Amino acid sequence: MKMLLAVLACRILTFICKIIGKGSDFPGRTVLKFFPNILSSINFRGKVISVTGSNGKTTTSNLIAHILKQNGYSVINNVAGANIAGGLATLLLNSCDLRGRNKYDFTILETDERYVRFLTKYVCPDILLINNLLRDQIVRNAYPEFVMNKINAGVRKESTLILNANDPISQLIGEENNRVYFAMDKTSRSTDNSESGTHDCKVCPKCSMPMEYDYYHYNHIGKFHCTGCEYRSPEPSFLGSDVDFKNCTININGQTAKFSLNTTYYAFNTIAATAVCCTAGLELDKVVSAIESFNVSAQRFDCFKSDGRDATIILTKQNSPSLEQSISYTIAQKGPKTVLLYINNILGSHYKDVSWLYDVAFERLLGNVDHIICAGTRAYDTAVCLKTMGFDESELKICGDLSKLPEAVKATKGDIYVLASYAFENENRILEVLKGI
Repeated sequence: MKMLLAVLACRILTFICKIIGKGSDFPGRTVLKFFPNILSSINFRGKVISVTGSNGKTTTSNLIAHILKQNGYSVINNVAGANIAGGLATLLLNSCDLRGRNKYDFTILETDERYVRFLTKYVCPDILLINNLLRDQIVRNAYPEFVMNKINAGVRKESTLILNANDPISQLIGEENNRVYFAMDKTSRSTDNSESGTHDCKVCPKCSMPMEYDYYHYNHIGKFHCTGCEYRSPEPSFLGSDVDFKNCTININGQTAKFSLNTTYYAFNTIAATAVCCTAGLELDKVVSAIESFNVSAQRFDCFKSDGRDATIILTKQNSPSLEQSISYTIAQKGPKTVLLYINNILGSHYKDVSWLYDVAFERLLGNVDHIICAGTRAYDTAVCLKTMGFDESELKICGDLSKLPEAVKATKGDIYVLASYAFENENRILEVLKGI
């Protein structure tokens, strides 16, 4: 009876929310207040896959779902990224029948890294993918080891873990579990020294001796080994090599996959999704074949015209590694460039902390772009940060008011790269302004 009431209530509230435009987490959040343990009563016919980590959760989980669907499986996933308790409950209750039976072949759950332990209290993932652990939203998540401990507290021994062999921090999670590793070999964009503003694993997390890296992909992600003990990058079961960013191809275990976005982090997402799907039972050639037809959501990466010029918007979270990957992508592009840094308050909470900006290696833009425009609610804070990193005030255009943005854009040249840090309250507005120039 409880399951019947919970499912009916969730579906009714979901219908109402669609009419009034309320968030997708509200129905599940409401039902959980009356039936806090209801998710433990769901009977899954197929496999449950949870995707978590600091960066790449939404894109990777959607890519996994796409691959599985392309191979004829029935799949349900939280495609929009509602990844905490309410959103997960809404998805799960709406995907089962009135008796609590989930009949999908695969249930893909993008899960916020701090909510893994709440999900696994009621639902045991067959496969748990941890993309990476990086410095992320420091007001909320503090430091990577803090998040690692939160995830570790929720790992069920029955789950197979898919771990990034290039991330020395996440290796400490679920050490007694069955583990499958993925990694990426050195690429044309890898470096001998970390060029990022943050490096959260300079010492071994096992013995505290200095860590050495054969190469870095970004931040502390790379091929590593400890100088004092045997802690090192494990041998991966799924290795991405021969990455061709120009043609968007990567060799995964001997087969060439074509991916849609020529960034380092998306290449990683592709390898991770491949590891998950093969571990779930798919053959590698069928996985690789399905990857080519996947396109990254326009909410995360979109191209359009502004002032008659090519423009690209890349949305990230308020974490330095994510924004730095956007900077790396921009620097790698040819021709004159204008960078529009669109920095807003943190998510919907209106937190005004900007300390995370000083972890971003903005100085890498010096000499690599022609113009920089600072916009958003934290436009002036961004400009101050840039000045401390060597930018002259005359090089910066500040547009705290979007109505002044057209004039600022017209005074620049080259392709436009909008690096937007979680502008989810008003990204449609800035797109309207830019597309109207």
